[in-house]
Amino acid sequence: MSIGFRLTAKCKNISSFQESLDAVAARNNISASHTEDYSELSLCRLGNIFFNYEPEGDEIVIAGDCQTNLLGAGFHKYATEIACELIRQSELSFEVEDDTEYYEHRDFERMRSEHFYSWLKAIMKLCCERMEQGSDMSAICWDYNKYIPQGVKGTVVSPFGRINPHHFMERIENEGIETLANEFFMWNNEERDAQFYRNIALSALWEDCYFMPSARSDADEEINAFIIGNLEKAVEMDDSLPFPKEDYLLLCRLAEQEPVDVSFLPDYVHEFPIGYRKGKVTYKLGNLSFDLPGHYLYFEEEDSRGYYDGVEENWHVVRTLAYSIPEDKVNYLEDNENVLVEEKFFNNGKCRLYDLGGEEDGSDSEYVCQCQIITEHQFTLFTISCEGKGETMAFSTDFVEHLTASKEDKYDKLLEQIEQWHTDDEEQKIVDAILAIPEEEWNAELIGLLARAYNNQEEYLKAIDCLLTVEEEDKDALWFYRLGYAYYYMNQLEKAQKAFERSLELDPDDDDVKEFIDLCKSGESPYDPEMYDPEEMDALEAHIDKYFGKSKNVFHEIASPDIHVDIYIIEPTRKRNYYTLITGGMGAHRMNVPQELAEYKLERAELVIYLPADWDVYDHSEKNYWPLRWLKILARLPIGEDSWLGWGHTVPNGEPFAENTRFSGIMLINPENVKKGADVCQLPNGEEVNFYQVIPLYEEEMNFKVTHNAETLLGRMDKVSPVVDIHRASVCE
Repeated sequence: MSIGFRLTAKCKNISSFQESLDAVAARNNISASHTEDYSELSLCRLGNIFFNYEPEGDEIVIAGDCQTNLLGAGFHKYATEIACELIRQSELSFEVEDDTEYYEHRDFERMRSEHFYSWLKAIMKLCCERMEQGSDMSAICWDYNKYIPQGVKGTVVSPFGRINPHHFMERIENEGIETLANEFFMWNNEERDAQFYRNIALSALWEDCYFMPSARSDADEEINAFIIGNLEKAVEMDDSLPFPKEDYLLLCRLAEQEPVDVSFLPDYVHEFPIGYRKGKVTYKLGNLSFDLPGHYLYFEEEDSRGYYDGVEENWHVVRTLAYSIPEDKVNYLEDNENVLVEEKFFNNGKCRLYDLGGEEDGSDSEYVCQCQIITEHQFTLFTISCEGKGETMAFSTDFVEHLTASKEDKYDKLLEQIEQWHTDDEEQKIVDAILAIPEEEWNAELIGLLARAYNNQEEYLKAIDCLLTVEEEDKDALWFYRLGYAYYYMNQLEKAQKAFERSLELDPDDDDVKEFIDLCKSGESPYDPEMYDPEEMDALEAHIDKYFGKSKNVFHEIASPDIHVDIYIIEPTRKRNYYTLITGGMGAHRMNVPQELAEYKLERAELVIYLPADWDVYDHSEKNYWPLRWLKILARLPIGEDSWLGWGHTVPNGEPFAENTRFSGIMLINPENVKKGADVCQLPNGEEVNFYQVIPLYEEEMNFKVTHNAETLLGRMDKVSPVVDIHRASVCE
């Protein structure tokens, strides 16, 4: 669920484009940075346009991307203006894809209301639903690679602050969306007004402020000055805006700066204390997660890296080192000299804490502990130095108490392969790969990918069946989209519309979903198949009743993209002790028969196959379903190939139809075991529908027919039953 725009162009010389970026940046007092592979325009805090460069022949494709939902509609407007200026400056022919369509209509109020306000409501509603389903904590637009704030039950973490979504939704109902949007988005209005400067300072307070003296480090000095400067600018522009007085005065003391008078300003009231770094935060190192106080600074030196608090008294330094190691080689370091304090097992890992000792000149000198950690394919070493043994031991034992690790999903590589198969239109490989995994190991992602593959194979019922196994808490916008897609192409428009509307609630900017909803509302079927007219259908069914038997069951086709192919099921009788399956609908399409055969009226056809009385025709497993599948494949083959099928034609499958038979191709012949006249149905308008029986063949029989002809092969098959026998002997061995 995101909002933004994308720009695409091609150029011969990337340095010329980068010069255009520099020129635009200089005119607008923003910054531009470049590498060989990408460039970045930094428009404001958390607001960037990224450009990736990909070679394509003798040209370079420039792909620009700007995500704007993080800041708000005002930023979207400004970023669009910068993009337009860049297009003019570079003189390149850019294609622009704007999720809000603001690039085309330039209606700010429409863009803000239809997209940003809708997105805010939808994201909060989704957070509420997830929490009601048992999720303790979620996040909006948060970079987990940076750090993870401490969890507070019932809240959401965001760069705009900690939020209780249920309270937020109540306030939307009571105060309206605009009031909440003014607090949530950093840049909600068209211009950089007082609200913009206050909100951008609040975001920095929440996410980046260490709440430490400016004298401690350049990082502290920079972030404190940024926040103080923006807050004071907000006061200059509007002294009626609620103001975070307590935190402002604290930062002024830490920066040793004289504050402006804020006593008369209204207080900015927030449900939670401002500043994630006031408490502990969680960092990730490979698959390991560890907690440290939020005010610690990160450092990198030539031979080490880690975190430190930078204070003169009661100081702490935590050095880190991690290696990726094969699972069978991961082990603790041999250590016979240092004292083992404790060995601990934790979620997906284990560790040992050693006392390395310290200097002998007093209790306030440096003392060191070492923590060796083993997780999946990873060995991690922490060296913890503090002032004095007591503090070092207390800090270290608390540190190991909060270690956790994640385990690699064994299907990660499969997921990459699935996406490649999807790109290559090899959906059956996706189906086979996922079905090979035990069902108890399936998760919502695998089920969704299986449903996508079924949808792309037009197996819509199978897609729905597997989607409905997903737990309620895992039903996201994409889940509802896939469900709606399946219902739509099954021509169940009412169910499809409900699913698509739910998807749109969760992702208000999905234009594909909006288009499907419009199609459903208009009652526009996805198909306009060729079909027999009523008189023709009556004649066809009368012909089937007369020559093949009365059908008590019909497999009605739900999704019919080109022709509507039903399958008539005629049950076994004492006289005809086998199933007779007949297509009804193939003949609605007139095949492209060669002109020299026009006099024989071969343009229209239906297909027949005989199956043993013990065949489970109602089972959809492939060992029983392949004859029905092939009736449908053959019925549509003349349409897809713009060709025709008739007596003696063979069609190969390339591999056995199912695991229980070697049959791998078919041949069409005139129907057997029927009265004279069964092979042709006369239609009211004088046209004819020819009936052909489907005979499955082995690969060597197919090759024999190609080398010789149909008559010669049928001569060898004169003793073969017309009823399918998956174990019959080959006539060409």
